[in-house]
Order: sequence, then structure tokens, then C-alpha cells
Amino acid sequence: MYMENKTFTFGKVKGMDMVKVMNMETIHASFTGLQYLWGQYKRSTNDAVKEEIAECFKTYAGDYIVRFGKYKGLTLKQINELNRSYLENYLIHNDNEEIRIVVKTYLKYHPEKMKTDYNDYQQQTYAYYDELKQKINDSSQLNIEHVIRALGYAIENGKFEHCPWGCDMHSKRYQHAILKKGNDNSYFVGCFKCRKRENFIKFVCEKKNYSFTEALEWISGVLGITVSNVEHKNVAEIKKEFVNVEEEIVLEKRILPEVSLEGFGFNKGVYPPAFFKRGFTVKDAEEMEVYFAGRDCANGFRNRICFLVRDLNDRLVGVVGRNKYSEEEHYDYWAKRLGLKDISREEKIKEIENQNCIYKKYYNFEGFKSGCTLYNANRLINSSKEEVFIVEGPFDVMKMVLKHGYKNTVGMFGHSLSKGQLYQLYQLYENVREEIKIYLLVDNDEAGLKGFENNVKSLQELGFRNIYKMILEGAKDAGEATKEQVDKAYKTAQLQTIRYNKKKIVVKDYDTGLKSAVE
Repeated sequence: MYMENKTFTFGKVKGMDMVKVMNMETIHASFTGLQYLWGQYKRSTNDAVKEEIAECFKTYAGDYIVRFGKYKGLTLKQINELNRSYLENYLIHNDNEEIRIVVKTYLKYHPEKMKTDYNDYQQQTYAYYDELKQKINDSSQLNIEHVIRALGYAIENGKFEHCPWGCDMHSKRYQHAILKKGNDNSYFVGCFKCRKRENFIKFVCEKKNYSFTEALEWISGVLGITVSNVEHKNVAEIKKEFVNVEEEIVLEKRILPEVSLEGFGFNKGVYPPAFFKRGFTVKDAEEMEVYFAGRDCANGFRNRICFLVRDLNDRLVGVVGRNKYSEEEHYDYWAKRLGLKDISREEKIKEIENQNCIYKKYYNFEGFKSGCTLYNANRLINSSKEEVFIVEGPFDVMKMVLKHGYKNTVGMFGHSLSKGQLYQLYQLYENVREEIKIYLLVDNDEAGLKGFENNVKSLQELGFRNIYKMILEGAKDAGEATKEQVDKAYKTAQLQTIRYNKKKIVVKDYDTGLKSAVE
């Protein structure tokens, strides 16, 4: 099926096909289209313009037509098939800066494909990188923390000062983000608040803008790791690690155990004032399976509003309890109970936390992995598959579904879509990913905006194409917004320009321990 090229949205080239503009022999005075774009990129102070030009080069560099030399009239893609070395050894050193840039961009995002037969040099190279990777994974945590510091982050005893993706810059230090070795014997970086998780080497790739092998070389340099006398190995076994690692998106599949509500002590129709202040009724709560663990509760959920979580088979797999008190109310209560007077609020909080009375906004049922489920996703099984709305918290979902009329709404329990939640979306919309519209409601805070960019990238790599940004004006999130505010955000939602290519989808099944490519 023929797909139209993207168009520009600025200045002289507004509405014009990106490839046509890039290949225009004359666009302004004596400038070619490529010269015009590169000039605009260097001079423009508008980040959106620069991003759009960068996207053009990244996506369509291979369609640039060379106007000189022995391959005159051919695209970079065609020249690459005929003579790769002409690009690498000649065009990349051209006198014209814009030519050098478009060729470098093409080479960066379209690396030469490896053949199925491997010579001794290739065998040695792959074995070398495989050995580097193993030595990095076998390094002590202290050494890996040394690398983290070399990236510019503060870390102590496996805990980051703040989340490296920026979700907790205003939270207590050394609280949410960690470095740890996973079950596969490799290190990972993760954050409990935004639930972002990344393999350590890929984390370096992301932060340094390196390829996988470049990251291996850099880490090895920081740690002083060397490899010599590498034995020849079967390249077919290890090449996937280095050739395709950046072309895959890994989803996580887990079958969560069913949970029992014994010990919660739910009393029908009993809810705290904080619940009703949000505009909900007892009927609303029962419809969404929301209960209150009050004085009869015999577990850690006491004084929490409890949201029951079901998987796509409608099995009860988790309970998420939200504190009925705000953080301010919590510390005021304990300061009074402990008789803390005549000291500053900061000192009161420190003393309260020393008594192990730290405020926890959310509390999860033991063993429940919220990153494997989207709240309310079970109700989307038989719903219309034209559009879906993604918000952060359970209260946001309730407001959208019960008060604003957006039935197809799911919640992430945080700012970023996890690999398990992406797997649920894949299960729900596998056959309609190019048609369905996904609306991401963005919380008006720093963490919400950062999470949005990560979510767009993940969804596009999974094959979703119609992703809209809904910005609420005058409200922090969907839970606090009025229907009028949400309706306005829906009507003015911004379709996100596709910037990330669909990747090979690999599912890691945690119940069998196996990985499998699904498409």
C-alpha cells in the first residue's frame, strides 16, 4: 500500500512533501531544497522547526537524489545497494556541508545489513563485543555505579539521587530510582515512581546517544575492561545482540495470580469524605469496584480507598490502595499525635519518618505488579475499537468514565507505559493499530510532560500511528478537570507527527522464561 510522505508545517515549505523539498534543484534564489533545509536548521531558533527538519533527514535521507558524479540521478539508497564504499569513503567527505550531513544521517540510521555468511574478521568482531558485554555484566555494582557517575548522575548504594528520566525532581532524594542486577544477570536502571525500566547498557545508549556497540566501548573504557585472544564463537548465536538490538521493542507477558479480598473488611456504602469531595457517589464506586478499607481492615490497606484491578480475562489480580489523607494531612496528624511542637515543619517530617510513619500515597497488594496491567482495561475487551484514552491514576479513570463520558479510558498507575501495559494494548488492538486513535492526557507537571514523550515513542514503535496529545487547561489532571475542560482538550487534541519507526515486536514470557518474536 502506498504511503504518502510527511509534509512540512513551517515557512516557505509549509504543506510541501518532505522528499520533494529535499530534492528540489531550486527553491529560493540559487539555493537547492537541501541547502535551504540545512540553512534553516542551523539558523532557526524554533525547536519545532529544527525537529521537523531533523525528522525529514532521519526518515528520508535515503531518498535524496545525488546530482553529480558517476552515480548522478540515483538516491542514496540506490547507491548504497550498488557501492556502499562510495557513501562511506567519498560522499561523506564532500565539500558541501549539507551533502555531508544528509549522507551521515543516512549511514547512521540505515547501517549496512550483515550477510548470512561470516568471515573470520566478522566472527572475531562479534565474539569481541559479546565478551565485552559479559565482562560488563560480571562487573561489581560499585563499578557500574562508577559508570553512572561518569554519565553525570549522583548514586549511592544502588539508589539514584533523583530519577534519571526526571519524574521526581521535587521529591525526597534517593527515594525512587535504583540500579540493580536482574534475573537475567544483567544490570538495569529503574524508577518506582514513573516505572520506567531500562537495561543498563541500553540506558547508556539512550543517555549518550550511542549505538549498542559504541556504548559497550565507552563503558569498557570507563572501567578499563580489555579483551584479548577471543575465541571464535558461533556468530549466528550472538549477532542478534548487536545487529538487531536497536530494532526490537520487548513486551512483557505475565499471568498474575488471582487475589483474595479476605482481611480488607470492606463495609458496603462506607467511604471517607475525601472520596465524596471528588464528586463521586456510592453508586459510582460500586460500578467501578472501588471500596474503602476502614476500621475493620486487618491488613496494610487500612484508611485507604481501594481500587480492584482485573486482567483482560476479568480475573481479580490486584488491589491498589490510595491514602484517604493528603500528604499534608498525614504529617499534620502524626505531628499532633507525637506531640511535636516548637520545631520547623521539615524537622517534624524528619522526626515522623524516623518513627517509620512515612507517607505512602499508594499501597499495592503484596505481589501485585501494576506494570502488567492497565486500570479498567478489562472493560475495553468488547468496546468500540475506534479510540482509547490513557490517563495516569485510578481517580482520573473514574472521572473520565463516569462523569465525562469517555468510557474507553485506562490508567497507567503513573506517568509512563510499562512493557507489560504495552503488551495489553497490543493484545487489545493488534489488528487495528494503524486505525485506532490513542489520546494521551498529559498532567500539567514536569513528570507528566516527560512521560508523554516516552509514551509516544513506545506506542509508535509498537505500530500505533494515530496518537493525540490532550492538554488540559486550568486543571492539573483528568481527576480534577471539569467535563468542559476535558471536552475542549479532546476537540483541540494534537495529532503527533510520526517520528519513530515501528520495531520488531518481541514478547518475553515471564512464566516460561522464553522470548519470542510475534511480528
